Amino acid sequence: MGDKRKGSVQIRFEILEFLFFADKPQLRTHVWRKATDVSYDDFLKHLTYLREKGFVNETADGQLLLTAEGRKIYSNLRDSLPSLL
Repeated sequence: MGDKRKGSVQIRFEILEFLFFADKPQLRTHVWRKATDVSYDDFLKHLTYLREKGFVNETADGQLLLTAEGRKIYSNLRDSLPSLL
């Protein structure tokens, strides 16, 4: 894959995208393994950001799901990112 690092926006977009297409809440570790290729510590930093913004909710047993706002921001990013990259 080369040594080009992904930016924060792209990593967060990939987390949102994974949850957008998931048909049910997903375990945090499953999302980390399937949606990103960053370290777990880095994943948690991005997840904290997404939770603080109100885009992702986490249940008491570590399941992640998108909020209505998260679905909206994912759709907006999906439509605008291709023109930015």
